[in-house]
Amino acid sequence: MSRAFHIAFEDDWEQSVGFGSYEAATRGHPYEPGDYIRATTAEGVQDVLDAHYQDLNISLLLIDIDTAALEASGTRVEREGSAVRIFGPLPCADSSIIAGVLPMRHEHERWVAPDEITP
Repeated sequence: MSRAFHIAFEDDWEQSVGFGSYEAATRGHPYEPGDYIRATTAEGVQDVLDAHYQDLNISLLLIDIDTAALEASGTRVEREGSAVRIFGPLPCADSSIIAGVLPMRHEHERWVAPDEITP
């Protein structure tokens, strides 16, 4: 399975489940047609947390995405280093695409990537 990981605000993800698709590009920015949802490889999760999320004190989730299944469904995915770009909304109820939703831990005043994704 090809995997990518997207960091989501828990409230945003939970609300999206009711609508069937998740449409947040990244922190504070909705997905717009022509834009993309930002994701990363397992190796890049902690770097993204350190660079963009350490100032937050709200619940975060790590969305585990099967990019091969996502591409098979017709959504374009591009990879460049640890950056992954997803050119379409995520079908949050499709378990063939969403391989897992993991709660993030806040330890020692820092967000920490879950152990389950260790590359």
